[in-house]
Order: sequence, then C-alpha cells, then structure tokens
Amino acid sequence: MEKRKSRRIPVRLEAFILTGEKTYMGSIENVSEDGFEYLVESPIMVPEDFHYEKTVEIYFQIPSGEAVHMYCTVKWLSKRSSVDEPLTIGVKIAVPSPKFSGLIQTLDIVSVN
Repeated sequence: MEKRKSRRIPVRLEAFILTGEKTYMGSIENVSEDGFEYLVESPIMVPEDFHYEKTVEIYFQIPSGEAVHMYCTVKWLSKRSSVDEPLTIGVKIAVPSPKFSGLIQTLDIVSVN
C-alpha cells in the first residue's frame, strides 16, 4: 500500500456524486489536499458506476455555504457484505477547486488547535 502524501482531516459534508446519468447521495468523511473518502449512502444497483480509475463528479457545500464542484478519480472501493450496506470509496482529485483549497486550509487550522 502506498504511503499517504498528505494528512487526512476528519469532516462530514453532505455531497452528491455523479457518474454517467446517475446521481448518488452520500457524505465526505475526511479530506486531504489531494483527495478524500466518500461514503455513498444511496443504494447502488450498478457497481460499475464506481470502478477503479473512473472519473466522477462531486458536488457539496463548504461551511461558508459556497458550492464546490470537482472531478475526481476513483482510487479504491470498500468491500461490502450486502448491497444494503453503504459503499465507501476513496477518490483522488483530478481537477482541484480553489474553494476546496480554502476549505483544507480552514480545516487544517481548526484541527491543529
């Protein structure tokens, strides 16, 4: 397993993930400068929607109320014991947003204090 290049910061942000014609609801569970962990809370009927290296779109609001939209690449998926269990995916940010960089700086300051 590859060592992480940046520290992960725990957070919970409600978010939407778009893949193809489908939209899934879920939450961002932790963030870093290059990616984050996303918990898909919507039922997934087609596991191929989140295959390794697939590009997905993620929309969420940061605490200031601003909307953030980013393209990310799926890097890993959790194993599930049933289809009713939420799927956890790890994504790497392909197209960073300046708003996301500001969020990371804010969270980093709060988590250190």
